[in-house]
Amino acid sequence: TAERTFTSLADKLYFLCELSWEMLSTDEMSLNYRLFPDRIRRLFGSVVQQEKDLDHWHYDMMGQSMLVRNAEGDYTPAHRSLLEFFVAYKLAAELGVLAADFTELAQAQSGLAGNTAPQDYTWSDYFQRQVDDNGEVVAIAPLQGFVSESLVQLRQTVGKGVLTKAVLDLIVPMNLTPPTPLPYQGRGELDNGKGELDNRKGELDKETGESYSPLLAGEGQGERSKSALLAILEATRGKTEDEVGYVGGNAATLLVKVDQNAIAAKDLSRTVIRGADFAKAILHNVNFAEANLADCVFLQTFSSIFSVAFSPNGKILATGDTLGEIRLWRIADSKQILICKGHTYSVQSVAFSSNGQTLASGSGDRTVRLWDIHTGQCLKILQGHTNGVKSVAFSSNGQTLASGSGDRTVRLWDIHTGQCLKVLQGHTNGVRSVAFSSNGQTLASGSEDHTAKLWDSYTGQCLNTLQGHTNWIHSIAFSSDGPTLASGSGDCTAKLWDIHTGKCLNTLQGHTKSVRSVSFSSDDQTLASGSGDQTLKFWDVHTGKCLNTLQGHTNWIQSVSFNSDGQTLVSGSEDHTVKLWDVHTGKCLNTLQGHTNWIHSITFSSDGQTLASNSENYTVKLWDIHTGQCLKTLQGHTHWVSSVTFSLDGKILATSSIDGTVRLWNPWTGQCLKILQGHTLCVMKVAFSRDGTTLASGSGDQTIKLWDIHTGNCLNTLKGHIKSIDSIAFSFGGKILASGSRDHTIKLWNIRTGQCLNTLHEHTDHVRTVTFSPDGKTLASGSIDRTIKLWNFEIGKCLNTLQGHTNSIYSVTFSLDGQILASGSDDHTIRLWNTGNGQCYKILQGHTNAVRTVAFSPDGKMLASGSRDGTIKFWDIQTGECLKTLRSPRPYEGMKITGVKGLTEAEEASLKALGAVD
Repeated sequence: TAERTFTSLADKLYFLCELSWEMLSTDEMSLNYRLFPDRIRRLFGSVVQQEKDLDHWHYDMMGQSMLVRNAEGDYTPAHRSLLEFFVAYKLAAELGVLAADFTELAQAQSGLAGNTAPQDYTWSDYFQRQVDDNGEVVAIAPLQGFVSESLVQLRQTVGKGVLTKAVLDLIVPMNLTPPTPLPYQGRGELDNGKGELDNRKGELDKETGESYSPLLAGEGQGERSKSALLAILEATRGKTEDEVGYVGGNAATLLVKVDQNAIAAKDLSRTVIRGADFAKAILHNVNFAEANLADCVFLQTFSSIFSVAFSPNGKILATGDTLGEIRLWRIADSKQILICKGHTYSVQSVAFSSNGQTLASGSGDRTVRLWDIHTGQCLKILQGHTNGVKSVAFSSNGQTLASGSGDRTVRLWDIHTGQCLKVLQGHTNGVRSVAFSSNGQTLASGSEDHTAKLWDSYTGQCLNTLQGHTNWIHSIAFSSDGPTLASGSGDCTAKLWDIHTGKCLNTLQGHTKSVRSVSFSSDDQTLASGSGDQTLKFWDVHTGKCLNTLQGHTNWIQSVSFNSDGQTLVSGSEDHTVKLWDVHTGKCLNTLQGHTNWIHSITFSSDGQTLASNSENYTVKLWDIHTGQCLKTLQGHTHWVSSVTFSLDGKILATSSIDGTVRLWNPWTGQCLKILQGHTLCVMKVAFSRDGTTLASGSGDQTIKLWDIHTGNCLNTLKGHIKSIDSIAFSFGGKILASGSRDHTIKLWNIRTGQCLNTLHEHTDHVRTVTFSPDGKTLASGSIDRTIKLWNFEIGKCLNTLQGHTNSIYSVTFSLDGQILASGSDDHTIRLWNTGNGQCYKILQGHTNAVRTVAFSPDGKMLASGSRDGTIKFWDIQTGECLKTLRSPRPYEGMKITGVKGLTEAEEASLKALGAVD
């Protein structure tokens, strides 16, 4: 029988773990067979003093499948993931968190003192065996478990750098059993990690010739492991960054990856926690005073991302979001370096000047702003558009800026004077995108009228109109060499055009929803597209073939952009994330995670004791209005909840969501009674009929559906609007339904027949809210045009226009006696109006962001308001006093960051907005 160098399963495990670590940590993925003896001698020390002890290592390598040998005798891993498995095992053991079931592998050791009680070892001590004077291996006590290495030792391995997601995902199931996850945590990462673990286990069986079935650790082991990791964090207190490296950061990441609350309320002052990922952690009341948090990843306060752009040198990334804020990020370390504030509505587009010194932004507030990228100062505000600005683009010489707007025009601006040089007219619907050719002579515009137009940028003359798309054109982009234009459309396709002939060269098909953004790589060989189907695609520009599809976003992708070197693509999405991708491998390199807890909808129960509201993580909360306590959290929607409403008897709560569904709940048990499906896009609003038998829902698919709440059947579908329906309301008589739409109109419907009775046209922008007066005689509507209108809906006449708000109006509601109308606006205020004379008699101030929903209590004495600042406020109608403020705890509520090191001012500001305190 042939002898073996590895006399035990444990020794072979140790060798594979250490070899894997060496390969991964040095990125040297091959090892010549002649070097194996040296590696074995180094690892096993005195046990292999003589050459004969190494004679049989080649036998041990036969029949194994982890390492593949080529003709030159070089061994390379069969797959990188095999190395990651063994590295994860080694690091879990070194941290002292390896579960008992996994430790059995290492317990299969030879040369044990059979009558000795098992004991704990560090990873390094256990495998450094000694020999006696006769050259025999000294027997040791059996292994009970691994305890943590010293901080000095951990610095050389765990502390070398931020552990990769692949390794972290493998360590997690090796040491900790996760508690029941919170709704937004999901199980995806852990499940994937366990699946990968099982795959690696199969490979280990091949290596050893033995079968082993690891089980996840129990709760007791989980608590011991958490204690071990917390002890490591404590050990970094008072140390220098060089002494600790990334040990503390990796330990912290492991802790919060499994238990979001693992370090809540812990005193981690003066610790060194470099490079931790806290993006999904709950850090309530953690004391980080004077801690070093360099390179840590935190949640940010941005929301849905509408626009992304790289600076010309590729070092800075700009993002624009629905909060109306622009953020600048340093690509090298993903640090947020500046926040540019000033827009009062969502930022739809951002663009850098050719010298990279100036940033332009276009917003739904109808303005264009120019910013100094070093200071964040607003240099100029360009005004003239009469609707939201959807797109901005600099000419190649940086002297001219183009802007496209929902007002159907393109404007050209002198960036030095701020003067409008030209207004280009010709589109018959809103302009969604503008782009200059590389020589600056041609300007292209894409429109909701399904066409793209080419303009002479000097004369303003329309050179050509490109036709072929069958839906809105959301995005256009020129190739850098000039002759090709790409367009992305709501018809789910991207097209490539020859700008000289106007001919469509190719139609790129594969997306299943609207193509929102297109971008050429710097060499013009590849086109990237981002879509409402939540995917990114890379296309070969010459063949039209889809080269790769990237997945990872969980909502519509609104913007994509290549870095100047063509190696990296950035994508911004409505899922509150920005992702950086490796163009060649398709791997996600980094994710910037935003967080908001906007309150968009509230409703009182009929007895006035309970308030329902939408909340973070796609949930609904029920609040006791007297104590302010959250009574229940309803979970089930898979996207943001857009609307909540109680039935008149209070027995049913209806909710609508961006996930395209309506849910009916028993509010007291939290049970979901029914899921109403049928809309093809987001559901924006739900409303009960007065008798409680019918529910209406308005959707982004431009339809209203009427539902039987007992059976869940759709009774009728009302069609007529040509854009999203954002608001619906039943008349008090129950025979008429009003709907407000982004097509700027209000429609009145006969509920029984489904016939449209009348269309009201006087608003000049999206109608966001409609409501009937209690006497059934008046309809009130609020709009993005900043006005409220009171209508005699029976004859379709506008009785009065209420003006005073300085920004969009999202919610209006009548008091029970109909004498007061309350309105909530993006100007952060609530106004109370006398419906008789149309005068505003009180302004309620206190919210720090847009007020998106208002509701009177059933007794009429109190008004509730919900805001994008994450709070619900209760107001005394008579005095205007704020009686109470409700807020769900923010992720970093009470987290102390006094004297913290390693954060930029912008990062500290974001942490404070999420609850941190000095």
